[in-house]
Amino acid sequence: VRQNTHSQVAVLLSLGLDPQKVILYKHSAVLQHTALAWLLSTAATSGLISRLRTLPQYKEKSQVHDNLGLLTYPVLMSADILLYHGTHIPVGEDQTIHLEFCNSVAQYFNRAYKCEVFGTVSQLLTTSPRVKSLADPGLKMSKSYGKPSGVIGMLDTDDQIRKKIRKAVTDSFGPITVDLETRPGVYNLLQLLAAVSDSDFHEVCRKYESGNVVNLKNDLSDCLVDKIGPVRNMAQELLDDRGYIEEVLSVGAEKASDIAERNLDEIYRTIGLK
Repeated sequence: VRQNTHSQVAVLLSLGLDPQKVILYKHSAVLQHTALAWLLSTAATSGLISRLRTLPQYKEKSQVHDNLGLLTYPVLMSADILLYHGTHIPVGEDQTIHLEFCNSVAQYFNRAYKCEVFGTVSQLLTTSPRVKSLADPGLKMSKSYGKPSGVIGMLDTDDQIRKKIRKAVTDSFGPITVDLETRPGVYNLLQLLAAVSDSDFHEVCRKYESGNVVNLKNDLSDCLVDKIGPVRNMAQELLDDRGYIEEVLSVGAEKASDIAERNLDEIYRTIGLK
């Protein structure tokens, strides 16, 4: 876990996040998150609780890890947002239902305690709101599915990137056509290329339509290597200085804790706990 945390921070810093302007911290370092999650859970009715079992994350992962933490995780995620009075959340399309759940929890809480402490949360989507797995275009690109070959990592080497794209699942239908339903693998590669090259998706489709899938994969590989290479190299340099990463996390945790404590105190006072 510690290694994964350091790697994630190194990547975020290498992508351009400035610790002087943003707050980076470990979730476990700010205990107010779990305190608010408990408060939110007390306002959840049986109807809202029954919805937890219908959320994609629970249905997908409960077959392997069936526990209370997984079931109630959406409540904690809601607390992560509401603790800082978040308004606009940049997440993928697969998280839409979780943000809807967050808004429901907030409304239930406001009604239960006859207050307006929480507002409405809106979702921010990119032009590629749902990136699919290279190994199975029916699934999202995620490490959680246990298919490393389906995920492009920001610390992947150039050879690893090229190998994953070369082996990406497509089909045997011949020249490229653009059809999400019948050719999801090809469609996913076109979406990835448009996103990574900052190009219009429809223009990319017109350029490659009737072309060769091998050429599409080669161009996508080149583009990914050009984009990811500098980020990976900088991240590796940062990982050689674990002291700096720990300092960023420590300072961030202190800043986040100060904000979280003030906001949680306000919530306590609003509902009469203080």
